[in-house]
Amino acid sequence: MRRDFFLKRRFSLLIIAIVLLAVNFYIANNYTLVAPGVTVDLKEIVQVEQGEKNEKGAFLLTTVSTRPLNLPLAVYAAFHPYVNIEKRERVIPPGMDMERYMDYMKQWMEESQKIAEIVALRRAGYKPEILGKGARVVEVMEDSPAKGLILPDDIITGVDGVKVNLAEEVINLVTKHKIGEKVNLEIIRKGRKLSLTVPTIESKTEKGKPIIGVFITTLDWKPILPLDIKINTGDIGGPSAGVMFTLEILNQLTPGDLTKGHKIAGTGTISLDERVGEIGGVVQKVAAAKRDGAEIFFVPENNAEEAMRVAKNLGIKLVPVKTLQDVLDYLENL
Repeated sequence: MRRDFFLKRRFSLLIIAIVLLAVNFYIANNYTLVAPGVTVDLKEIVQVEQGEKNEKGAFLLTTVSTRPLNLPLAVYAAFHPYVNIEKRERVIPPGMDMERYMDYMKQWMEESQKIAEIVALRRAGYKPEILGKGARVVEVMEDSPAKGLILPDDIITGVDGVKVNLAEEVINLVTKHKIGEKVNLEIIRKGRKLSLTVPTIESKTEKGKPIIGVFITTLDWKPILPLDIKINTGDIGGPSAGVMFTLEILNQLTPGDLTKGHKIAGTGTISLDERVGEIGGVVQKVAAAKRDGAEIFFVPENNAEEAMRVAKNLGIKLVPVKTLQDVLDYLENL
């Protein structure tokens, strides 16, 4: 009897172990943990030729940490108010592996840096130029209406009759449409010019944002700058630090201290026409900023409602903005 008892117990433990391993495998392949990431004092990684770093305060870049979910992390997330569990497809596009996604995010980080440099230099009185040959298609989403119509390595050169030279220009023109509206595209495929019509769909990561479901980067990106600007972000990727890069570059180029001695964090893309665009992971970025001592947090207006709930609990000053001018006006009145 005793031997049978131990055999049954071992069998039960084996079954439990197999079930736990199966559950762990499933969630690791289908879910992602999204947590507050690191913050970076931008004067430590941004170097502007002829620029000065005399500010007593700091502009902080904020990040989100993502990793495949497992059972211990799921338990951790259940007890941490600023850690979320997301379906993998909301973080990493279906059909794109992690390595390819990270490479794409690095490209977008580099492009966002160059846009920030252009915007800041213009604000500082310089006349930089920016050149490109259209938007190269890196990948087409599995659920995109453009699947089968647009192919990787196609070059988008026009949107709704407007010539485009940069990936950002394509995004700006597409987002002027309503979800479900058709977008007229001019593309070049292996030297041939084609005209296509593609309806927009809603972004899975940015609610209410129309997209055509393609990942793009600028072809032959060639900014011509009057000053040398170096930005070393290491492994950080994505375009969401654009507005903060702009502020740090501008602070180094102009007299005085935009921070007024404050520790200021924020997030948001920056466009060539100085609009601040929405981003993902705003809850985690606000939490990271507060954790690392930020007093003020700039947030894109479209992310403000979600961010406000966190900011109230943490006691950090949240400042919703639509444009770079909104940011500068706030800093001037500090």
